[in-house]
Amino acid sequence: MTDQPSSDLAPSRSTFSTTASQLRRDFTAADCHEPAIGHLYAYWQRQRGAYRFPARSDLDPIDMKPALGGITIFEIRRTSEGRLRFRYRLKGSAIVARDGFDMTGRYLDELPLVQYRTLLQKRLELLVHDPVPTLVHNKQFYDERWYDYEAIWLPLATDHENIDMLMACQIFAKMPSSHVGLPVV
Repeated sequence: MTDQPSSDLAPSRSTFSTTASQLRRDFTAADCHEPAIGHLYAYWQRQRGAYRFPARSDLDPIDMKPALGGITIFEIRRTSEGRLRFRYRLKGSAIVARDGFDMTGRYLDELPLVQYRTLLQKRLELLVHDPVPTLVHNKQFYDERWYDYEAIWLPLATDHENIDMLMACQIFAKMPSSHVGLPVV
């Protein structure tokens, strides 16, 4: 594990901060503002069927096409000391284009944006300990601009019971938020 990001991951974005995050753990596909996220959630529900969670192998990228560019999949790993580590299995093309670098195959602790890494680590740990679908509406200050986005976090389990991956889909609003000024810390 590294404390410093790899030098080949020089982010194109200079700052990251987040405010006004709203997490919902009790929702339906109709509660999703972004059609791609609502579609992905309904598809996840169908694919899990009678199981607690679908497996990654139950999901077909063709059926998730509206959301593909915004999808990130994390593999959950435990160190010999029992600590959680998260490895990027996939980072969608829209996210890579926005960030300016690709984390696929790397660990979360290599993410060069320290504040965002901290936010993701906490969210992933929450989902590992209480694995339920989670809908997020967030206002984010990123590279000197405000953005609004909706995201969904969905647990995956090879055995349909014990999660071993977490899938997220993040869709940014077409228009930047009307919020002005620096984020409030």
